[in-house]
Amino acid sequence: MAIIAIESNAVRVEIDPAFGARVLSLIDRRSGRDWIAKGKQSTQIGEEAIYLANEAVGWDECFPTVAPWDATGTPLGRHLRDHGDLWGRPWTVDAQSPDSLTTSWSDGAFRFERRLSLSGATLTAAYTVGNLSAGPLPFMWALHGLLAVTSDDRIELPAIDHFAATYIARKGETIVAPRVAWPHAAMPVGTLDIVQPASSHFAAKLYASDIPAARVGIGGRNGSIDIAWDGSELRHLGLWLNFGGWPEPGDVHHVALEPTTAPVDHLGQAIEQGTAITLAPGALSRWSVRLTLRAPSNSSTDP
Repeated sequence: MAIIAIESNAVRVEIDPAFGARVLSLIDRRSGRDWIAKGKQSTQIGEEAIYLANEAVGWDECFPTVAPWDATGTPLGRHLRDHGDLWGRPWTVDAQSPDSLTTSWSDGAFRFERRLSLSGATLTAAYTVGNLSAGPLPFMWALHGLLAVTSDDRIELPAIDHFAATYIARKGETIVAPRVAWPHAAMPVGTLDIVQPASSHFAAKLYASDIPAARVGIGGRNGSIDIAWDGSELRHLGLWLNFGGWPEPGDVHHVALEPTTAPVDHLGQAIEQGTAITLAPGALSRWSVRLTLRAPSNSSTDP
């Protein structure tokens, strides 16, 4: 299945339906900046696949878990692999136009659909999940869009003053800090809202819960991206910082701003803490995310 592009006057998006409908490029046509982190397509996509540096490129959907979890006691009926069922799978193209693309993936337990549509500089991702099983279906979801960033960029998180941390490492050593102040954390890389170079060898996975403002952003002199979301299920934010610190000290460099249904790493934790979404048989859940690209101030408004 070929890569599909959708376009507006301001944005071009490239999607690979055959590989989990992964978004390969999110290009601001006014400046030429591509916001999606690049890499080779991994061949390790089986049930035992581990989501490491070769897999961690582009924009994937994490569903119905993020970290691996044994879901044999649920209608899913099996062990869930790292970063969920959807990435790397051959999705179905359900509808296509010059500025929109609807794709889906389904198995015996659920159907997951995403419609991407462009209007000017805004890309909207509208999601629908349906329970195809005969029992109540629990799930969690996180937007896993790895962004290509530079040391000029700054992370903007209105109304967030702290995070819970599930992983922090620097130069291969784990840092124990369950609660992290934002942005002025007591960390060796300094203020966390400023993107650090890969030579920092720092990485962190952080969660903010019940945040009052459903909007975040990142950017600098070379343009910016704002991410906003709708839906009663989306009350949390995951923040992934990788400044050359994961999976080992090196040169992997990206950031992810992840609206999520649960502020935890796997579905079992979400069920335990009451943040998993549970769908009755035949029921649907819907939400949407909007990504708006803002060009540098000296860019033309036309591509």
